[in-house]
Amino acid sequence: MSAAIPFAILPSGPLVLASASATRRGLLERAGFDVICLPASIDEHAIRAAAVAEDMPAGETAVILAEMKGQAVCRSHELVPGQLLLAADQILELDGDMLGKPASRDEAADQLARLAGREHRLLTAAVMFRDGARIWHHLATNSLHVRAMTETEIDTYLDVIGEAALWSPGSYQIEGAGMHLFSRIEGCHYSILGLPLVEITGFLRAHGLSVAPSGGGRE
Repeated sequence: MSAAIPFAILPSGPLVLASASATRRGLLERAGFDVICLPASIDEHAIRAAAVAEDMPAGETAVILAEMKGQAVCRSHELVPGQLLLAADQILELDGDMLGKPASRDEAADQLARLAGREHRLLTAAVMFRDGARIWHHLATNSLHVRAMTETEIDTYLDVIGEAALWSPGSYQIEGAGMHLFSRIEGCHYSILGLPLVEITGFLRAHGLSVAPSGGGRE
């Protein structure tokens, strides 16, 4: 599917997204942004383990992970002066434990079995950089209640979504089959998908964002 023609114009040019996430890119493109994706390479598991060892709150860990992704891209790529770079991360918190993306189907099944019949928090952090420096961040907190499920129901769900089970903490995508997992959701749809888009757009408006007809203001 081709990208939408941008109509949300930033004075510094395309917004750099420090991620390979098709979902995050799609959120920004559907909102009219011209996006360049530059995936970050960091050891998320090691960083989460260090955070647990230091008894760091899950929200603070999510912000640090997002910041480290942004820093990694700033170090490895030469961006246009003044260009804005956005990095994000999500952590699922259940009873004080931090869950990241599952590494295998078995781990995905284990996460879903732990979540079944219970409420958890999904923390979504976004950090903005300009010229290599962090200039803004936001942390969104969402509460989600997973309905009680049998082992067979979990296996059937994982059969339906396939590889997508490894794309996010908790192995769910509420924009698709994952909606059937929940009995209640409290929070922002965009931030659950991966970006606190309302807050990001508000920040960008304060930094010169303008809306024009498709292709307007661009050569």
